[in-house]
Amino acid sequence: MQMNTGTIVIIALSVFLFLWYIGGYIYNRQRGRYLFQWLERGLKVVGEEYQWGWLGSSASGARILIPQAHPPFLRMEITLLLENREIPILWLADLLQKKRDAMIIKATLRSSGSREIQVGPPSELRSAAILSWNREKGPHSLMVAYRGSSPPSHLAKLTPWLTRYGPHLRRLVLQREDPHVALWMNLTGLAPEVPSAALFADLQAVLEIR
Repeated sequence: MQMNTGTIVIIALSVFLFLWYIGGYIYNRQRGRYLFQWLERGLKVVGEEYQWGWLGSSASGARILIPQAHPPFLRMEITLLLENREIPILWLADLLQKKRDAMIIKATLRSSGSREIQVGPPSELRSAAILSWNREKGPHSLMVAYRGSSPPSHLAKLTPWLTRYGPHLRRLVLQREDPHVALWMNLTGLAPEVPSAALFADLQAVLEIR
């Protein structure tokens, strides 16, 4: 029996999507393990002991908890999130929104101070809660928003860090409430070019209250 064109197209598309899914899943599993190893090599900088687990599998990402972190941190949670490479439409949507393999850090500081600063691309700083904040242009076309009539003293200390890591930054929030630090960074171009130990050490230095 001869198949019509529509049936052939459906079969071909199904095979394509199946092969794409398998290829994306295998790639993400390898990528997830690779990025976790990259992260793990620097964890001693922020804490001697940690707990971790995959987010379902290494193809999705991992979560790391450091319950007793080194100063200036008290505790820290790191989430590794991988792009959705298994489904073409979702992968394309992430690509258009510049959502790549990412690392999200949420940390409680031993002393939060009075910092209330948010940094990110202008499109990321549209929350109604910060529309009244003062704003300054930062490195790499980033926007720096802060509460208060004058720039916080920590802003000058933050600028060199933004100069180095700005191309990978999606959002940085420093606030009085717990978690005092929320950081979202794209890992494409950051890992493995920058050792995770250097990244964590630089973050420690910029968050120290002096």
